[in-house]
Amino acid sequence: MLTFLKNNFRKIKRLLSKKNETEAYDFNKSNPLGGNGERVDIQLNGNLDFGQMDVYQKNHWKRYEFAKNTIEPNEICGDFACGTGYGSILIADKASEVVGADLNAEVIGKIKERYSHFSNVLFLNENLLNLSYNNYFDTIISFETLEHFYETDIRKLLHIFSNGLKKNGRLIFSTPFMQEQSKEAMKMGFHLTFYINESKISEWLAEAGMEIELIKYQNYETHTIEVDLSKKEFIICVAKKK
Repeated sequence: MLTFLKNNFRKIKRLLSKKNETEAYDFNKSNPLGGNGERVDIQLNGNLDFGQMDVYQKNHWKRYEFAKNTIEPNEICGDFACGTGYGSILIADKASEVVGADLNAEVIGKIKERYSHFSNVLFLNENLLNLSYNNYFDTIISFETLEHFYETDIRKLLHIFSNGLKKNGRLIFSTPFMQEQSKEAMKMGFHLTFYINESKISEWLAEAGMEIELIKYQNYETHTIEVDLSKKEFIICVAKKK
């Protein structure tokens, strides 16, 4: 028995680790800012260790890393549904100005204090459907946002994003790929639109005067953003305003 345990210790340890990764993610426990929503927080400091992040943080970080590599230096960027704001700060390292907006007043109040020393970042407590920018942004970034709206409001939101972009401006966004309308998803209550795929995205963007420039995918196993993956859990899209 002892020999069996020794020989299988690593295997058992991996299985237990995998179980913990698939347990329900408590966003309030994992996010010190709270806010009762799907807001991932990453503490930005010199000791940042990607390997120590949980699976949600890794995916989230890679999306903002992708966005930062996609934008041009000194752009004016919107980070809409900015959550805990760390992504806005990452983008601000390359952009000349970043406007981050989120619905939760508590979270916005705290990140205004946390990042008050960044002079080129403005955080707003705002419902995205009430944004009224016109021809202002070079790029708008909005990760894990569309699925939180009903489809009629997704169409409205994309029009708002399009209006906020300059001509040939870009929208960089992500959303779950073909997420099922399961009992578990409905119970959590965060998501309102399901089964989002490339066809729906293309239709919604066309209505808003935009077109797909690039589609990539991501999953919780590799975290990297690729042109093709055998297991697709997220769509990452770059669209351009016509």
